[in-house]
Amino acid sequence: MKKFLLTCVAAFVLAGTASAQVGKAASEATDAAEHKIDQKRADSEAKKSGPVGKAVNNVKSGYHKNRSKNSAEKAKNSLKRAAS
Repeated sequence: MKKFLLTCVAAFVLAGTASAQVGKAASEATDAAEHKIDQKRADSEAKKSGPVGKAVNNVKSGYHKNRSKNSAEKAKNSLKRAAS
């Protein structure tokens, strides 16, 4: 009976961990999408701006592009951990 209870507790702990990883993956995917939107917005602003505005918005766009890739990679890794 004790072994059964310990096995059940271990299963619930692992299930909770997997659920947390899926939640983290969803959060990271949302961050990636938000950064992608900000990147597109900066690209659009760069087209409308003068030379200084173009430079500023191109830097913003590059930043958001890198953050989007990073967040997408974190989401992918979290899903891999949840599946294991």
